Amino acid sequence: MISNNLLSDLEDIVNKGLEDSPIPHAKGNSIRIKQYIIRSSKAGYLIYDSTTNKQIHRTQFKSVAVAIAKNLADRKKHRVDAILNIENNLAKHYNDAVFYKHAIRKTDCESKKLTRETRLQISLEEAQRIRNKLDEYIFA
Repeated sequence: MISNNLLSDLEDIVNKGLEDSPIPHAKGNSIRIKQYIIRSSKAGYLIYDSTTNKQIHRTQFKSVAVAIAKNLADRKKHRVDAILNIENNLAKHYNDAVFYKHAIRKTDCESKKLTRETRLQISLEEAQRIRNKLDEYIFA
């Protein structure tokens, strides 16, 4: 039987190692990447720098917040503007998809429904392409 003290010591060792590496890990209600903390809020996801205790960015998507925090942790601050541009494009296609889904449900005209289904498919494909581009910033 393993004692609670040994488990606690092991957890402390693992957490200390994670604090020094740019690997995202969950701690409580937040995601941590080195000194950067990502928390969920009503307005999206907030990124904090724990060394200054200040909010750095607010994003709409968790994956964008992780990409920003990871690149800041890797000292690649010049990539943040590109990531924010990706977020704007992703938000545009996400909002388009929400609109087209609603329009498809509410319309009775078959030709309008077909047109909106086509546009929905285009928006979903474009959003997936943008997400793949965002993954390059997370996993690079």
